[in-house]
Amino acid sequence: MATLQEKKNAVIEDFSMYDEWLDKYEYLIELGKNLAPYPEEKRTDDYLIKGCQSRVWLNWRMEDGRLWFAADSDAIITKGIISLLIGVYSGETPSDIAADDFGFIESIGLKENLSPTRANGLASMIARLKEAARENMEVLTADDAREIAPLYSNVVLALKQVYDPEIPVNIYDLGLIYDLQIGKDRVARIRMTFTAPNCPMADEVMMDVKNNVEDVPGIKGCEIELVFEPAWDKSMLSDAAKIELGMEDE
Repeated sequence: MATLQEKKNAVIEDFSMYDEWLDKYEYLIELGKNLAPYPEEKRTDDYLIKGCQSRVWLNWRMEDGRLWFAADSDAIITKGIISLLIGVYSGETPSDIAADDFGFIESIGLKENLSPTRANGLASMIARLKEAARENMEVLTADDAREIAPLYSNVVLALKQVYDPEIPVNIYDLGLIYDLQIGKDRVARIRMTFTAPNCPMADEVMMDVKNNVEDVPGIKGCEIELVFEPAWDKSMLSDAAKIELGMEDE
């Protein structure tokens, strides 16, 4: 079976065969036509992806530790887009899907060549795939949970050693860490943001996060997902950060 990277490379290569976006749209339409039939009993609101202008249904099953997706849409371009996505990510492990940056979408130029409503729909599809992956991450036993619980506080301490390049407060108290999960594999998975999308030191800060977290005894890796939704604002500051910045009365 092809690896995740091989499948993404194949998509990039397929799109590179076409010079015009009209031809690429035709390719997407053909992908949609080749979708496996979607079960009628799951064509309900419970399976709709929220945020898509067209109706998109998504279902999945776990088999041998891997996620397999089924999908359909009532719009031909949207059907092609969801077909493209599940063609790449079906058969992958939840942890690999959750950690992936979906960067191949940028490589083929899909997002910028869609209408704003379709681009928003694409973002919603990606978010739902990642959500499905996180929902199906390997369940911890009670013993696993007891072993992993102390790691959270140590990872938080490591995060507090990393500072925002523009504000003299650590990234944890700034509220830049949106989510921290430590799996059975002892890999820390972090969703984080920055105070502004164009932070010039973003790569350096994320490298500091990765290095600091991976130095925590018991942690075997660190995977970072950079997001900008919801957008950061001052309400996300911790009480300690507000005191440090002289904003305790705000």
